[in-house]
Amino acid sequence: MRLRLFAALLAGTALAFVQAAPPKKIARPATRPAPSKALPDIPAAGAGGELLDLDTGRSRAIGAMQENRADFQATDFPDGRILITGGSLKGGSCEWFDPALRRFTAGPAMAQARQGHRALRLKDGRLLVVGGTEPPAPAEILDPGTWKFQPLSGGVRFALSADAVETDEGVLLIDGQEGMCWLWDGKGKGPKSTGGLGQARILFKATRLGDGRVLVTGGWPTDAQVERRKGRPVPSKSVSASLPAEIFNPRKGRWSAWKAKLQPRARPQSALLPDGRVVLFGGSGASAEASEETLEILDPGKETVTLAGKLLPTELPAPGWAGIEGGGYYLAERSTSLRKITGMEDWLRTASTVGHLANAYLAPVLVPLKGRQLLVLGAAVWGPALERWDPRTRQCQYIGALRAGAESLLLLEGRVVAVGPIVDAVDPQSGNLTALGWREDFTDSLKKAPSTRDATFTGVPPFPPGKGLRDSLVIRLDAQKALVLGGRSEAFPEGTDQVWVWDRKKKVLASSGPMKAKRVFSGGSRAGQGALKLVDGSVLIWSGP
Repeated sequence: MRLRLFAALLAGTALAFVQAAPPKKIARPATRPAPSKALPDIPAAGAGGELLDLDTGRSRAIGAMQENRADFQATDFPDGRILITGGSLKGGSCEWFDPALRRFTAGPAMAQARQGHRALRLKDGRLLVVGGTEPPAPAEILDPGTWKFQPLSGGVRFALSADAVETDEGVLLIDGQEGMCWLWDGKGKGPKSTGGLGQARILFKATRLGDGRVLVTGGWPTDAQVERRKGRPVPSKSVSASLPAEIFNPRKGRWSAWKAKLQPRARPQSALLPDGRVVLFGGSGASAEASEETLEILDPGKETVTLAGKLLPTELPAPGWAGIEGGGYYLAERSTSLRKITGMEDWLRTASTVGHLANAYLAPVLVPLKGRQLLVLGAAVWGPALERWDPRTRQCQYIGALRAGAESLLLLEGRVVAVGPIVDAVDPQSGNLTALGWREDFTDSLKKAPSTRDATFTGVPPFPPGKGLRDSLVIRLDAQKALVLGGRSEAFPEGTDQVWVWDRKKKVLASSGPMKAKRVFSGGSRAGQGALKLVDGSVLIWSGP
């Protein structure tokens, strides 16, 4: 039965930053159009990207992509623009992002629609794209002189899972699914076969080492039956086989494999350390549902693998990273924090946080730009689900979600606001969010905001016998009644969706309509810890897992 491959492990985008020496001359296909409408300064909640100023730590909004894209690639060009290739269901379209305008415009069309491909800008300024197609198709070259894609000559075809690395001897092209490899000199002739991998694999990673060799790591064996579920490749059973690291020596045209085994890891990410070692992180483990938590340090000189620790849960399964000029990396987690990695110890601690993004992204794409700017693209990750309990119907209604990174919900100058790195106004009826500014812009106002601590209702609600809960939240409704939300027990360690109205005078706990999500409130009976009572008697519920 034919193996079905789908290169996107996630519903977001793949890591895709490429650095190369600028060519001597590059033609510009068109002049920049004048913006029709000024963009807002603050990225909206759920935006598909932002432009971060690394000096101030603040992001600016960017326009939306012209098409919905997933598992695309983003490549920087010497004129300052970024070319977004593939990831569209409408064919092989591309689009430019112009940092000066913060907008996307149409780009050149590829011959093939691609998703999960590799885009590599060569030293001579051309762009090579390979893989990401089913059925297999030739690689393509974009020439800045004509801004047109042309298929690579030679008739070699590549399937979904392919990679390319430029070496001093030429460009190494790897078709992981078939395990075949070629070396292309960059000229008119097609690539020449240069042996193959010892172990064919899908969703792998190729990294150029400091000595010019190429390291291939991770992936799943090609005999792992994969099917598509909700846009992700999912093995029919766990992958137990551990694939070895393999190294290609372009000077000798020879492949060799390590005896040391790596953790099963599909779609890994790798970073070259200053001392020549490689850190391997992220990706899915034995199955698409299991994130690989470990950090592995690979020593190409000794051909050893060392487990160095585990990534923080917020960084799984696919953090985004980009190299810093002069050494080090920026690492964007599945939260709003941005970390600067300059040493091995920074991978395993949060103290290296250097700023916060306006949104969190699933598998974000990071591209450093001129002027100490960082372009961040991806599918936005939302924060806590937002519900509204209506005192008239005693029912909970889901009305949306807060921005990722929201830390509190409170009343500020007559408005409901969600406070995190960015302060959003919250519409209590629709759940719509409107960005008001960065938290530091509201320092004085936040200090004057009224406390929402509930000091009237204390003690343990009279739960039915055998159904007692801890970590519930108690919200005062009036002088006699309170709302009791969620909690956990031995039978429900993950939390409950239960809602009760507690009549303290009658010592009665009456069941109300359930929440739409199971929630635990570890902050105890502090109103505002995970819910906020409004002047109309309704309650906004927002925190809890």
